[in-house]
Amino acid sequence: MDQTYFNKLITRPKVYMNEAEGIVKEVRGKMALVLTDRQSMCAECVAKSFCQMLGGGKEMLSEAINPIGAKAGDMVKIGIPTGTVTKASLIVYMIPAIGLVGGAGIGYFIGTLYNLDLNLSTLVGGIIGLGLSMISARFLNDTLSKRPYYQPEITKIINPY
Repeated sequence: MDQTYFNKLITRPKVYMNEAEGIVKEVRGKMALVLTDRQSMCAECVAKSFCQMLGGGKEMLSEAINPIGAKAGDMVKIGIPTGTVTKASLIVYMIPAIGLVGGAGIGYFIGTLYNLDLNLSTLVGGIIGLGLSMISARFLNDTLSKRPYYQPEITKIINPY
Protein backbone atom coordinates (compact mmCIF):
# COMPACT_ATOMS: atom_id res chain seq x y z
CA MET A 1 0.00 0.00 0.00
CA ASP A 2 1.53 3.34 -0.95
CA GLN A 3 1.74 6.36 1.35
CA THR A 4 -0.66 8.62 -0.62
CA TYR A 5 -3.50 6.11 -0.22
CA PHE A 6 -2.83 5.97 3.52
CA ASN A 7 -2.79 9.80 3.76
CA LYS A 8 -6.16 10.00 1.98
CA LEU A 9 -7.65 7.62 4.55
CA ILE A 10 -6.36 9.71 7.44
CA THR A 11 -7.41 13.08 6.02
CA ARG A 12 -10.99 12.23 5.10
CA PRO A 13 -13.16 15.29 4.57
CA LYS A 14 -15.52 16.14 7.41
CA VAL A 15 -19.16 15.31 6.90
CA TYR A 16 -21.63 17.77 8.40
CA MET A 17 -25.00 16.71 9.78
CA ASN A 18 -26.70 20.06 10.24
CA GLU A 19 -25.80 22.92 7.94
CA ALA A 20 -27.20 26.41 7.90
CA GLU A 21 -26.53 29.75 6.31
CA GLY A 22 -25.89 32.78 8.43
CA ILE A 23 -24.23 36.17 8.66
CA VAL A 24 -20.97 36.68 10.54
CA LYS A 25 -21.62 39.35 13.15
CA GLU A 26 -18.22 39.44 14.84
CA VAL A 27 -14.82 37.76 14.51
CA ARG A 28 -12.85 36.90 17.65
CA GLY A 29 -9.49 35.41 16.68
CA LYS A 30 -10.12 31.96 15.22
CA MET A 31 -13.79 32.06 16.24
CA ALA A 32 -16.75 33.94 14.77
CA LEU A 33 -20.25 34.78 15.99
CA VAL A 34 -22.72 33.75 13.30
CA LEU A 35 -26.40 34.73 13.25
CA THR A 36 -28.51 31.91 11.77
CA ASP A 37 -32.17 31.08 11.39
CA ARG A 38 -33.12 28.65 14.17
CA GLN A 39 -35.48 26.71 11.90
CA SER A 40 -32.82 25.87 9.31
CA MET A 41 -30.08 25.00 11.81
CA CYS A 42 -32.32 22.82 13.96
CA ALA A 43 -34.37 21.22 11.19
CA GLU A 44 -32.88 17.73 11.56
CA CYS A 45 -32.27 17.78 15.31
CA VAL A 46 -34.39 15.46 17.43
CA ALA A 47 -34.35 17.88 20.39
CA LYS A 48 -35.54 20.95 18.47
CA SER A 49 -38.94 21.08 20.16
CA PHE A 50 -37.30 20.89 23.59
CA CYS A 51 -34.98 23.80 22.81
CA GLN A 52 -37.89 25.89 21.54
CA MET A 53 -39.78 25.21 24.76
CA LEU A 54 -36.89 26.71 26.71
CA GLY A 55 -37.22 29.94 24.78
CA GLY A 56 -35.32 31.63 22.07
CA GLY A 57 -36.60 33.44 19.10
CA LYS A 58 -36.47 32.83 15.41
CA GLU A 59 -32.75 33.60 15.18
CA MET A 60 -29.81 32.04 16.97
CA LEU A 61 -26.30 33.40 17.59
CA SER A 62 -23.68 30.64 17.41
CA GLU A 63 -19.97 30.72 18.08
CA ALA A 64 -18.27 28.86 15.23
CA ILE A 65 -14.72 27.94 14.33
CA ASN A 66 -13.52 30.15 11.47
CA PRO A 67 -10.85 28.17 9.57
CA ILE A 68 -11.44 29.95 6.24
CA GLY A 69 -11.10 33.52 7.50
CA ALA A 70 -14.63 34.86 7.13
CA LYS A 71 -15.08 38.52 8.06
CA ALA A 72 -17.91 40.39 9.75
CA GLY A 73 -20.81 40.84 7.35
CA ASP A 74 -20.01 37.75 5.22
CA MET A 75 -22.82 35.33 4.41
CA VAL A 76 -21.46 31.89 5.36
CA LYS A 77 -22.47 28.27 5.67
CA ILE A 78 -21.81 26.63 9.04
CA GLY A 79 -22.05 22.97 9.91
CA ILE A 80 -21.94 20.63 12.87
CA PRO A 81 -19.85 17.49 12.30
CA THR A 82 -21.80 14.22 12.03
CA GLY A 83 -21.91 12.29 15.28
CA THR A 84 -21.62 15.37 17.47
CA VAL A 85 -25.37 15.65 18.04
CA THR A 86 -25.60 11.95 18.89
CA LYS A 87 -22.79 12.19 21.45
CA ALA A 88 -24.24 15.37 22.94
CA SER A 89 -27.69 13.75 23.20
CA LEU A 90 -26.14 10.81 24.99
CA ILE A 91 -24.67 13.17 27.58
CA VAL A 92 -27.82 15.24 27.97
CA TYR A 93 -30.30 12.34 28.21
CA MET A 94 -28.48 9.19 29.32
CA ILE A 95 -26.32 10.44 32.19
CA PRO A 96 -29.32 11.86 34.13
CA ALA A 97 -31.37 8.73 33.39
CA ILE A 98 -28.58 6.50 34.69
CA GLY A 99 -28.20 8.75 37.75
CA LEU A 100 -31.93 8.59 38.49
CA VAL A 101 -32.17 4.81 38.18
CA GLY A 102 -28.86 4.20 39.97
CA GLY A 103 -29.77 6.55 42.81
CA ALA A 104 -33.17 4.93 43.18
CA GLY A 105 -31.52 1.50 43.28
CA ILE A 106 -29.05 2.61 45.94
CA GLY A 107 -31.88 4.23 47.92
CA TYR A 108 -33.87 0.99 47.75
CA PHE A 109 -30.84 -1.02 48.88
CA ILE A 110 -30.19 1.32 51.82
CA GLY A 111 -33.90 1.21 52.71
CA THR A 112 -33.89 -2.59 52.89
CA LEU A 113 -30.56 -2.65 54.73
CA TYR A 114 -31.69 -0.28 57.51
CA ASN A 115 -35.39 -1.26 57.53
CA LEU A 116 -36.59 2.17 56.29
CA ASP A 117 -39.68 3.05 54.28
CA LEU A 118 -38.75 1.72 50.83
CA ASN A 119 -40.81 4.27 48.89
CA LEU A 120 -39.22 7.21 50.68
CA SER A 121 -35.66 5.86 50.54
CA THR A 122 -36.05 5.05 46.82
CA LEU A 123 -37.43 8.55 46.14
CA VAL A 124 -34.66 10.30 48.08
CA GLY A 125 -32.00 8.13 46.44
CA GLY A 126 -33.42 8.85 42.97
CA ILE A 127 -33.49 12.61 43.59
CA ILE A 128 -29.92 12.61 44.93
CA GLY A 129 -28.73 10.44 42.00
CA LEU A 130 -30.47 12.70 39.49
CA GLY A 131 -28.99 15.83 41.07
CA LEU A 132 -25.45 14.43 41.09
CA SER A 133 -25.77 13.21 37.51
CA MET A 134 -27.05 16.61 36.34
CA ILE A 135 -24.02 18.28 37.94
CA SER A 136 -21.67 15.78 36.28
CA ALA A 137 -23.44 16.18 32.91
CA ARG A 138 -23.05 19.94 33.17
CA PHE A 139 -19.35 19.58 34.02
CA LEU A 140 -18.84 17.16 31.11
CA ASN A 141 -20.72 19.53 28.78
CA ASP A 142 -18.50 22.44 29.79
CA THR A 143 -15.39 20.33 29.24
CA LEU A 144 -16.45 18.92 25.86
CA SER A 145 -17.80 22.21 24.50
CA LYS A 146 -14.25 23.59 24.47
CA ARG A 147 -13.09 20.86 22.08
CA PRO A 148 -13.16 21.84 18.39
CA TYR A 149 -15.00 18.68 17.33
CA TYR A 150 -18.08 19.72 19.33
CA GLN A 151 -18.30 23.24 17.90
CA PRO A 152 -19.93 24.42 14.68
CA GLU A 153 -17.51 25.29 11.91
CA ILE A 154 -17.71 27.75 9.03
CA THR A 155 -17.45 25.59 5.93
CA LYS A 156 -17.95 28.09 3.10
CA ILE A 157 -18.22 31.80 2.39
CA ILE A 158 -21.32 32.31 0.23
CA ASN A 159 -21.29 36.09 -0.26
CA PRO A 160 -18.30 38.08 0.95
CA TYR A 161 -19.13 41.45 2.51
